[in-house]
Amino acid sequence: MCPTPSLSFGTTQRLKKPAEFHHVYQNKQWGNSRLFSFNVVARPASVATARLGVTVSKKVSKSAVSRNQIKRLIKEFYRINQHDLMAVDLVITAKPPCANASQLERWSDLQALWGKLLGWQRWHRRQIQ
Repeated sequence: MCPTPSLSFGTTQRLKKPAEFHHVYQNKQWGNSRLFSFNVVARPASVATARLGVTVSKKVSKSAVSRNQIKRLIKEFYRINQHDLMAVDLVITAKPPCANASQLERWSDLQALWGKLLGWQRWHRRQIQ
């Protein structure tokens, strides 16, 4: 029987420092959907895990409660789907229309964004071989 992969989202899987975000923004590949965009950069092959950073600015919503709900949704989506990714640094940014969208719309838009991210990952693997 195969062991069940861990669905944790620990501190080693997070981008925390501004320099880490800056590195992703400078050396990035990107994609977007209606409500979200992503910036991604591959990590060295010796590193086993992907890391996530989330940005939701006040342009999206003036309400901290609303911004935090969006952040929690993105982190939960990532936590469930993290095993699809190779070692990358990923920043997901919410766009202003995200504030008026329902949770279901946000979730389905994250699924569309995730498909684009996996497409980038397939392309990147072909480039390094």
